[in-house]
Amino acid sequence: MTLPRALIRLTPALLALTVAGCGGSSTTSSSTQATAGKAQTATQSTTQSTPASTAPGTVAASSGALTAVLHAGTHQPKVEAPWPIQMTATRNGSPAKATVIYEYLFAGQVVAHRSHYTFTGHFSDILKWPASAVGYQLTFRAVVDSGGVTVNLDYPVQVRR
Repeated sequence: MTLPRALIRLTPALLALTVAGCGGSSTTSSSTQATAGKAQTATQSTTQSTPASTAPGTVAASSGALTAVLHAGTHQPKVEAPWPIQMTATRNGSPAKATVIYEYLFAGQVVAHRSHYTFTGHFSDILKWPASAVGYQLTFRAVVDSGGVTVNLDYPVQVRR
């Protein structure tokens, strides 16, 4: 299999993201947030996932008792500028112990993975996008797992200068 040249050039840039994040924080939140607006597509690998209606800058998905929500400020992050994200995970409406792994997709294919965090209920992180990612239609994916149920939260981005 031959990778497209754009993908070959992009992969090292996205791998640089593995050290660009600032880590995260984990706190337990007992409230869930209502969302309204546009539905986003989400997938999951264990059972059928259901996308939820979400507000702008938000992606949500459910599978069984697990509901995960990703909040990001913009679909067009600036190069090397802090790009904060927040996630919540609940099971049956209560904060869930979960893990999150970041994946970066180009043309629907995973080209990089980043980190593995464990949290309960709420998680925050700050990422910085490299200049080599400018001009590509990318997807940031948060893979949230709780008790063997996995939900993918896909958030399209295009990095700008």
